[in-house]
Amino acid sequence: MATGGNGSDEFINFKCCICANKNITTEAENYCVECQDYYCVSCTDLHKLFPSAIGVHQFIDKTNFSTSGAQTVLPSFPVERCIVHKSKLLDMYYADHDEIVCATCVALNHRTCQNLHSVPDELDNFFEKSAADETKLKLLAEKDKMEVIKNTKELLVTELDKYKEKAVESIKRFRKEMGAVLDTLESESIRNLEEEHMKIRESLEDEIKVAKNYIAELQLSGDKISKSFGNKAQEFVCVKVAKRTIFETLDSEKILTKTVNVNIEFTANPKIKYFLNELKTFGIVPDPAINKPKTTLYEVDCKRQINIRQANDKATCNIYGSCFTADGLLLLADYSNKKLKCVDLCSKKVKDYLDLEASPADVCQTGKDKIAVSLLNSSIQFVSLENKMTTAKLLKLDYYCWGLAYKDGKLFVTDCGKSLYIHDMNGSMLHKITTDQQGKAFFQSNRHISLSSDGDMIYIADYNKGVITLNLQENYESTCTDTDLFHIWGVCTDGRGNIFTCGFGMSNVVQVNEKSRYKTGVLGNVKNSTSACFDPQQNKLVVTPSDIDIVEVYELV
Repeated sequence: MATGGNGSDEFINFKCCICANKNITTEAENYCVECQDYYCVSCTDLHKLFPSAIGVHQFIDKTNFSTSGAQTVLPSFPVERCIVHKSKLLDMYYADHDEIVCATCVALNHRTCQNLHSVPDELDNFFEKSAADETKLKLLAEKDKMEVIKNTKELLVTELDKYKEKAVESIKRFRKEMGAVLDTLESESIRNLEEEHMKIRESLEDEIKVAKNYIAELQLSGDKISKSFGNKAQEFVCVKVAKRTIFETLDSEKILTKTVNVNIEFTANPKIKYFLNELKTFGIVPDPAINKPKTTLYEVDCKRQINIRQANDKATCNIYGSCFTADGLLLLADYSNKKLKCVDLCSKKVKDYLDLEASPADVCQTGKDKIAVSLLNSSIQFVSLENKMTTAKLLKLDYYCWGLAYKDGKLFVTDCGKSLYIHDMNGSMLHKITTDQQGKAFFQSNRHISLSSDGDMIYIADYNKGVITLNLQENYESTCTDTDLFHIWGVCTDGRGNIFTCGFGMSNVVQVNEKSRYKTGVLGNVKNSTSACFDPQQNKLVVTPSDIDIVEVYELV
């Protein structure tokens, strides 16, 4: 029975939703499981004609409706559909795995399962209102967590975009710097060209001047002979003088008639073009996760050797110390040739070198374009890396300087013996570390130094003991010993939680975990190695053998 308007002649528990939208009260005869709405007979027939509902929407007759007092209660029938079998409702409960499935899932995957239940038929045995409430609270809590994560990631996206803009500015700034370098090269090339041009031009102008003088003298001698006709004595003298002029002219003529090459041309240095063509970018964009801790042994992707001998080297190279610059250039302290060498690993050549007043033992970076070199005449030489390497100030100390490291305005120096010294950048001694609080010596024969990945620990390679660890408060932490950590010289870190060591004899290149301070494994073998350094940007470990003109380069993954 249907009536128009808002009123009703009788109480109707279930009203047709479509008619209600038209302000008509009509008793519902069916319930659509998919839409979760009630429909009268005519609206049901119309609803069944919708293409999206044909064969998919299921309807329940009103005889299955129920009421709780005056409140309408929806039929207890699931409307969620299986994500695998799209047309099937999730109306079966697999209790053993606490899993909701459809009838097709049961037929295909759960035929032998015994603990299967029909959700509509056995709902009262499983449903708990408290479980639904608790689950809803958990959903809301997880939603809040996801909101926080989303907001954090959105902030990171904003920050990422800002960093990208800064990086683009850095690239453009570098391009301008390169432009300035090219402008300087252009100006210098033009200056050299102008010097050569001026030299040839001045020579030609001098020869033109000489030719003009001879032309004037020859003309004058001819005029004098012409004027002397009738005066035999004068004519005789003029002829003799003229012959001498002709003789002198003939001598100069041999010189003046020599071919002069005025074809001055510019020949570009092919190395510049070749080098630029070899490059793909101005630099590298390192992975932000480059310092992500690595807990497993590195794999050696490849190993190669680079010859670092120069034509003016007087002795076989003997590299005692090494380090990488922030730009990925390799610095080598060549003890035998008293040189600091700068190597470009891409071109595999010595890019620059600097003669030192004494043999160097180690090198470390103290700033973007600044480094320090320990010299065996008891001094520390500071060097500038701008354009070409040049010496700066020199610190004179009163002990044998060997291993070298830098942090926060402090220099850490070993003496190849039993002491570790800490100086400020002006050379003033801040601390001298030799023994612990009980008077026990820390070192027997110390060599190179490296700081931990987080900068809180100092690692000292001791020839007899192994890797000795001190904290920045100068307290002893541990000594890492192993059969492969004997007679070690070199020590360095990767910034990811690992230490690399190498040493004399048939020495292995060893990886040690910073946290446990136990050997992770062996990367290779380099006989009589004296130093090691690692570049995290290129993932390259360099090991320097003694008394040989090469360095070993490990490319790690």
